[in-house]
Amino acid sequence: MNGQPHYQGLETAFKQLSFAIKLWHYFDTNRFDKEVFDVPLTVEDNTGRVCLPHNEFTTFDDLLLATENNISICFGAAAITLWEALSERNNYTSSALDPSHSPEQMLASLSYMIRCCYAHGTAAPKWTLNRKYRAIYKVGNKHIDLTNVHGLPFDYSVIGGWDTLWLLRAEAESRGML
Repeated sequence: MNGQPHYQGLETAFKQLSFAIKLWHYFDTNRFDKEVFDVPLTVEDNTGRVCLPHNEFTTFDDLLLATENNISICFGAAAITLWEALSERNNYTSSALDPSHSPEQMLASLSYMIRCCYAHGTAAPKWTLNRKYRAIYKVGNKHIDLTNVHGLPFDYSVIGGWDTLWLLRAEAESRGML
């Protein structure tokens, strides 16, 4: 496992995504006083200090939007980490992938396409697919159609929801790819 930092960080990346979703759910179902959360805060360590102002978020809905954005950031980080782990463990390169070659390359290709949405558009992920990746992918019982999404904003519904990332990981694990 030495020399495979993404594989070693895969569990952490997926736990962080779970945390982001649970945090959003908590904020959405527990409408608490924003003033209790949005306080001035100074955090220091041996490298420096960061000072965060009071009342950074104007409304509770601003806090909720921040948790939704956090899901997107964590989803992107997990997707990037999943692709890098697959690449490390299987010596995949994007240029050599062919989604029609084998079920394993199809899974790796889908992972790479999701990764690309975030790696090339963190704040506003979008689909950027070379022709060879414009295909229908099968993950578990899901059929994910990427034939006509090039240039469109990333939307979880295209891949069948958040859970598809976990399903993609599980299927790669079951095939010995992770």
